Amino acid sequence: MQLLTKENCPEPDWGALALLIERGGLNARDPQRVAQAYRHSTFCWYGYEGDKLIATARAISDLTWASYLADVVIDPDYQGRGYGAQLMNEISRTLLPFGKVFIYSVCDKVEFYKKYQFSLLTTGMVASSPESLLSMREQGYIRE
Repeated sequence: MQLLTKENCPEPDWGALALLIERGGLNARDPQRVAQAYRHSTFCWYGYEGDKLIATARAISDLTWASYLADVVIDPDYQGRGYGAQLMNEISRTLLPFGKVFIYSVCDKVEFYKKYQFSLLTTGMVASSPESLLSMREQGYIRE
């Protein structure tokens, strides 16, 4: 997989990126909002197999103490080939010099992230709209 960053990648097809995120098990998203989120992120990674976008991730960071990693996705058709490890190794190399890295993981990927120095927090918290919090409870992200 050829792994490009925000600095060395032409702007991606936002529709294709939104579809990749959805296929990867994250929520369906409007391509315009995906573009906004990626444009405002400090770091972005795009993985290509030939001309096909098969991987992505993004992070926001203060470049001093903390970064928030989001939208880590490998196309399901390409999982199990080491691309996730390639992406996570590059993310770790880039972000860990800037301190702590936080991630909000889908429930079935927690064990995957533990392989890359992530540990569960006992004090992690979230604030959001009542609708969003209800959805998160229903999906198993929030404990009472």
